[in-house]
Amino acid sequence: MNIMPYLSPLKILSMSALVVGLSVCQVSLANEHVSECKNHIQNKIAWNDDGKTQWEEKNLAALCKDTTNPKEPGECFNKIMHGKVNWGGGDKWEWKNALSLCSGSNDSDATVACFKKRIEAKENWNTAILECQLGTKHSNKIPM
Repeated sequence: MNIMPYLSPLKILSMSALVVGLSVCQVSLANEHVSECKNHIQNKIAWNDDGKTQWEEKNLAALCKDTTNPKEPGECFNKIMHGKVNWGGGDKWEWKNALSLCSGSNDSDATVACFKKRIEAKENWNTAILECQLGTKHSNKIPM
């Protein structure tokens, strides 16, 4: 059934404006989350074992991308890099791997727990990172 004949041009225009307005609000909120995330990390959380807290913009942007909880990517990264989390071959992480795991995290505890469970289940570290990253869209449960 075509409802277009029943809608006035004003109603169509109003609905279109509402959709555009909601999209703009979402983009604005996403940008605000990324900005807050970057501020939480820059000059506060070390990206390496030498204690360097000055991050390159592209790495900050990658870590904070798509988060809805601005403190969590930095908290996750800090736990992974400095919290003695074993990746299956020790607890000294390459920062790029920690960034990959924590990128866009909305729950640092859940991200770290997911990774630890997968390592305990004898998955290799790169598969564990991928699965825990996908865990934001799918279940983090390990098939037994």
